[in-house]
Amino acid sequence: MHILESNGCVVAAVLSRAWRSSPPKLEKPAVELAAIVPLLVESGAGALGWWRVRHSAGHPLPSVLRRLRATYLRYAAQAFEYEREIANVFNAMRSSDVEPILLKGWAIARAYPESALRPAGDIDLYVSSDQYAKAKAVLNRYSCSYPVDLDHDTITRFCELTFEELYLRSQRVRLDDTWIRVLGAEDHLRILCLHLLKHGAWRPLWLCDVAAALESRPRDFDWDRCLGKNKRHADWVLCTLALAHCLLGAEVKDTPAGGRAKALPHWIVETVLKNWSSPCPPNLPLFLDQVGARWWRFETIRAIRQRWPNPIQATVDTGGSFENMTRLPFQICNSIFRTARLSRQILELRRDSRLKP
Repeated sequence: MHILESNGCVVAAVLSRAWRSSPPKLEKPAVELAAIVPLLVESGAGALGWWRVRHSAGHPLPSVLRRLRATYLRYAAQAFEYEREIANVFNAMRSSDVEPILLKGWAIARAYPESALRPAGDIDLYVSSDQYAKAKAVLNRYSCSYPVDLDHDTITRFCELTFEELYLRSQRVRLDDTWIRVLGAEDHLRILCLHLLKHGAWRPLWLCDVAAALESRPRDFDWDRCLGKNKRHADWVLCTLALAHCLLGAEVKDTPAGGRAKALPHWIVETVLKNWSSPCPPNLPLFLDQVGARWWRFETIRAIRQRWPNPIQATVDTGGSFENMTRLPFQICNSIFRTARLSRQILELRRDSRLKP
C-alpha cells in the first residue's frame, strides 16, 4: 500500500469509535502513531486521537504523542469561552427579535463525551431570509471572539425544506442559562453528511461528527425524514453513513445504511484515505487574494492545478450518483466550471484595476 494511503489507514484506525465514552483499546505501534500525529492535530482531530490513546492502558507516551494531550487540554480551555460566546450571540440576536438555528460546531459537540474533544471553530448560524439583514446588523454591532458565519440560503442547496419547515422541526437545548436552537436530529444528520461530501470529505473530524450523530440519535428517529424525498441525495447520505461504518466502525445495524455499507464504491474509500494523508484540504477555495494583479503569472496556473476537485467533491458539485464507475468525467466537468468561475474573477479584477483612479 502507498505510504500516503497507509497514513490514512492509521488515521482511520486511531479515530475508530473514538467519539464513544469508552472507545476500544488501540493496538498500534508507537512509531505508526507518531507518523500521523501531525495529521490528527492539524485536521482538528488531535483531541479525539488523545481520547483513544488515553483509553489504551499501558500505551507508551513518547514526546510526539504528548502533542495530542496538549491539543486536548487546549480544546478544553477554549470550550468554556466558546460556549459563552454562543450564548451571548443568541442573546444578542433575540434582543433584536432574530431567532437563529445553530449548525454544526457546538450542536454536534453535544454528542461527544466531552466538549474538549472537538475544536472550537466558527459559530454557524442559519436565519430566515426575512431576518438576514437584521441579523447582519446585530453582528456588525456585536464583537465576537469567534467568527460568526451567517447563512440564509446555501444550506438549502441539497435540502427540499424551507427555513420555516426546518424551524418547525428544530429543537431548543440548554447551554447554561441560555436556550440554543438546533436542528432536529434527522435534519442535523443529513446536513452533516452533505456538508462533508460538499467539501470532498477531506477532514476526518467531519466523519467522526457523522458517526457521533448517528449513534446518539433518539429512539424515535425518523429515517424517512432524514433521507428526504430526493433519492439521489438520500443515497449520498447513506453512502456517508456507510463510509463512517467502513472506516470508523460506526454502528449501522438496523439502519437503511446497512445495505449500502456492503456495496460502497471503492473510489469513495480510496479518496477519503488519500485525503486523510494530508493535514490540509487538497482543494483550495477559488480566492484570488494571493494572485492579485499578477493574474497572468505562473501562480494562477498553479492555483488552478491545486484546485483540481477530488472525486467526491466533483460528483456532488455536478449532481452525480455514487456508482462504481470512473469519476474522471465528473472531475473534468467540475474543473471546467471552476476554471470558468476563476476566469470571471480574474477579468473582474482586471476591470476594477483599470477603473481605479
